[in-house]
Order: sequence, then structure tokens, then C-alpha cells
Amino acid sequence: MQKSITRIVIMALIVGSPHVGLAQSGGQTLPAEPALSHAAVKRAGSLLSLDEAIRTGVATHPLIERSRYRALIAKALTRQTQGERYPWLEASLAGSIGSLRIVTTDGKAIHDRGGHGFDPGGALAKHNQNMLSGGFMLNQLISDFGYTAHRILATEANEAASEKEVLTHKAFVILNVQKTYLNCLLQKSLITIAAETLRQRQAVRDQVQALYRHQLKSKVDLDLMLVEVSNAELSLIKARNDLKQSFAALNNAMGIEGPDQYELEQIPIQVTPSQAIETLVATGLSDRPELLGNRDRLVASEELLKAVKALNFGSLSAVGSIGMTKYGDVHDGGIPPDGVAPFWGFGATMKLPLFTGFRIQNQIKEASHRKGEMEEELQSLANEIVLQIVRAYLTKTTNAEQIALEQDRVTFSKEALLLAQERYRLGLSPIVEVVRATAVLFESESRLAEARYIYKTSELVVAYATGQEYKRF
Repeated sequence: MQKSITRIVIMALIVGSPHVGLAQSGGQTLPAEPALSHAAVKRAGSLLSLDEAIRTGVATHPLIERSRYRALIAKALTRQTQGERYPWLEASLAGSIGSLRIVTTDGKAIHDRGGHGFDPGGALAKHNQNMLSGGFMLNQLISDFGYTAHRILATEANEAASEKEVLTHKAFVILNVQKTYLNCLLQKSLITIAAETLRQRQAVRDQVQALYRHQLKSKVDLDLMLVEVSNAELSLIKARNDLKQSFAALNNAMGIEGPDQYELEQIPIQVTPSQAIETLVATGLSDRPELLGNRDRLVASEELLKAVKALNFGSLSAVGSIGMTKYGDVHDGGIPPDGVAPFWGFGATMKLPLFTGFRIQNQIKEASHRKGEMEEELQSLANEIVLQIVRAYLTKTTNAEQIALEQDRVTFSKEALLLAQERYRLGLSPIVEVVRATAVLFESESRLAEARYIYKTSELVVAYATGQEYKRF
């Protein structure tokens, strides 16, 4: 039994960790706004269906919530980059008194300081003056020869990759909920088996005790059965404790602090034929969300490479300004009447990098290496997905065969127990045979229950590995 439980743990580790409320839009699943409150927690002993447990996990698990925020961050970054296409309009107001003069500045200073600067008069032959100037400055990028356009495409690809990350975490959470839910059902089955074993051993103990009182059986037989009853009681206690731990794991998989027990629906377990391994691999390589996300990241790296190459061609921008300046001279302690002068103008700026200390060249090399890194990461992930599918397929096939063998073993164990009990009653065999037959039956029924639920888990792992199960929720 311990080995079988170990196999369950190994099955849980086959998939491993992921590499990284949904709304439908044009056939593409997009991340919804993060949930602000968790679903209502059920009371202890209330019915919890598998689909309800999965929906709770999808709605409240922190792993999905975190990836949804990341998707929203990526969306905001895309909008920021797209904003570079639009005009930059600023209003400015500047005032001075004394020998300082308000002057207009270049395009960078327009962006940094609102379109105005100050020229210190110092020892120049300028009389003191007070000035107040205000206006509007418009800066429009005409062309940077693809630099901004490719950066926008890169951020859009990263945004799409973030949406796939939400689906990746969603699929992983669904699988964990399914496995923990099935494990709870398995532990409940083991409790039933342990309780039935205890009942059978108590019945044999009562028979031996009656025979011992009539001096038909020895005290050794009675003591041996008392020990076996105690062992059965210990197994039942352990099974109940394992069930409580399984419920705690189920709450953790759903991302909630729920009660320590639920009423669970029974999941039908039927052995069904599997698709061909080639079909499963092809499906996984086309539908796994983390693989789709890495393909989007590869597109982003390609667009960034094109963007940095476009830096070699410079940029062309237009600037326009309009406003009004109010001024007045200050001398001999008097202020003459103020003057008002409107101003306006427009121009263009063409920038062409001639020598940048090899900065652009090294930016191109960096982007090229990042693209190569992403290509290798994509290939590595594809190989890992193929391995996951093959493992899940073989595990399912093996467990399907094991169920049939365990069913035969249970049948033989029941017959052996009946025979041992009858032989013992007739005095043809010692009590040890009955004890051994009872232990074998308990182990056989436990292994059958484990094999059935491991098979069902392997079915779900195949669905996860091929990227299918999360589409239902």
C-alpha cells in the first residue's frame, strides 16, 4: 500500500510546475479583471462537486490572480508604446523679473521643461525686465523608420504572451484541483475498505472468542486476532487522518481557507481507449498555452531586433509653438506700461546617427542573442511537453492494464479468505491462514482503489499535457 501511495506522489510530480474569470473575444481567451473578493466558502459537510471546486480555484487562486495582473501590466505597456505615435501637446507658463530672459528651447527641453527656458543676463548690457510668457507646444513624430512601429508590435506580442500565461496557470490550477479532489475520493474509499476490514476481523475475533470460551481454540488464536483487530483500528485511524490532510490539500489547490471536510460527488471511472500517441503529441504542440506564449515571446524578440536595426536610420519630427509674452522694463524705480508680443512658429528636426560609440551595433547584437535564446527556450519547452505527453500516455496505459489485474486479485483474495475461514472452522488450518488471507484481501482492495483513481488521474494528466482540459472552464 505504501508503494501505491508513493506512485500517487510520483504522478503528481510528472507535470511539474508551470513555466508561467476569462472573457472570450473573437475566439481568443483574454484575461479578465482580477477578482476582488474570494468566492463564498462552503460550510463543513456541504456538497462540493468537481466542477464547482475547479471554478472556485479558477476564480480565487492567487497564482491566476497574479498572472491576470501581469497581463494587465503588459496591456498598459502596449498602450504606452502606442502613445508614441500621437502628438505631444503641452501648455506652458513662465515668469521672470530682473536680468533673466525667457527663451524657447530645443525639442528635448520642450519635453523636459515645458517649452521655456531662462537666459541669465549677468553682466550683459541688458536692463531689468519682468516677463510673463505662456503658450502651447506641439511635437509630432513623423517617422523613425520603423523603430516605434516594431516596438509596438513587440509589446503587443508580449501582451499576447501574458494572456497565454494566464491560461497556463489556469490549466495548472485545474489539474491540481482535479488531482486533490480525486485523492480525497481515494482516501474515502480507503476508509470504507479499512472499516470493512475492521468489521471482518472483529467478526472473526468474536468467533474465536466464543470457541475459546468453549475451550475449542487456544488463547494464542484469540490473542492473535486481538492484535489483528488493533491493527485494523490503527489503519482506519490513519485513513481518516489522511482524508483530513487530503481535504486541506484540496482547499489549498482551490486557493481558499475552507472547512476540513466536504461531501464529494462520485466520479465515474471507466477504462477508455486512448488516442494514438502521435495524435496526442501533435495536439499538445498546437494547444499547450505555455508553448503558444513562448511563440508570442519569440515574435516579440524578432520585432525588437527589427526595432534596434531601425535606429541606424534616425528620426524625423515636427514641432510647432504658439503663445504670448507680456513684458515691461524696470529702471529708475519705475515700471513703464507693459507690452504684449504674440509668438508662433513651426519647424522640423531630422536626426541621423553617424557615430554612437558602437552603441547601436551592440544593441543589435543583444537583440539578436535574445532572439536566439528564445528560439532555444521554445525548442526546449516543446521537447519537455512531448516528454510529458509520452509519460502521461504510458502511465494511463499501464494503469488500465493494472485495474484488470487488481480486480482479478480481489476476486481471488475473497475466495481465499472464505476458504481459510472454513478450513479454520473445521480445524484443518491454523488461525494464521485466516489472518494472512484477511491482510491480503485488505491490500488487494486498497490496490484496486488506488489503481482506479490513479488511472483517472492519468486521464486528467493526459488532458493537461495536450492542452485540452482548461478549455472547458
